[in-house]
Amino acid sequence: MAEKPTTSNGGRRIKAVATTCELLDALRDRGGAGISELARETGFSKTTVHSHLATLLEHEFVVKRNGHYEISLKFVDFGELAKNGVAIYDIAKQEVDKLAEETGEVAQFMVEEHGRGVYLHKARGENAIRTASYTGARKDLHCTALGKAIISQLPTERVNDIIDRHGMPAYTENTITSREALFDELDRVREENVAYDDEEVLTGLRCVAAPIVYQNGDIQGGISISGPTSRFKGDRFREELPELVRGAANVIEVNATQV
Repeated sequence: MAEKPTTSNGGRRIKAVATTCELLDALRDRGGAGISELARETGFSKTTVHSHLATLLEHEFVVKRNGHYEISLKFVDFGELAKNGVAIYDIAKQEVDKLAEETGEVAQFMVEEHGRGVYLHKARGENAIRTASYTGARKDLHCTALGKAIISQLPTERVNDIIDRHGMPAYTENTITSREALFDELDRVREENVAYDDEEVLTGLRCVAAPIVYQNGDIQGGISISGPTSRFKGDRFREELPELVRGAANVIEVNATQV
């Protein structure tokens, strides 16, 4: 296999493996595709696409239906294994479920990996609106309440590395897109121990989150409540819900010391 150096981590990378990863990402993003469509999407030749998909099919990482290739359920196995490898997952899941039931809204648990936020659990209360997030989805950290809660506990150098790698794309007119404004916001998050998403990802949607921090200071993730601006306003948005997420985070932190 052809190899070429990379400057991202000082190691070397396998070009063929990178091609496979890009094809899998394209299949995930498109919900399945044929060879010609994938070739157009990725810029690889049809021969290259076909060879990689044939190998993935043989090893059961994709399935083929009516000429289209899709991600296989084998990834569920990998996902569950990775999720259960998070030490506080079971504890956090219980608190997320309680928050959703108590508030009637959407509650979620997120951790950071490779500079992005990964949703590990989501629960919907009886009045919850539908949101685009789902378990396993990755999200930029600068714009979500969960993301800001997490990076507020990271060293400045690490936050700058994340921004250098992923940028600060704008999702709405409220999205923070400058480092100075973000670091000012993170100072406030550390002071109040709560982070807000005030229509920064989606117009009409607000979120409140708190960081989950071990006694040694290591950030383990964040827990949040999301809902429409019509219900997330006034004292409920700025006082009641922050108290709830801070309390849930504290329960997780205390119980984690017993794990």
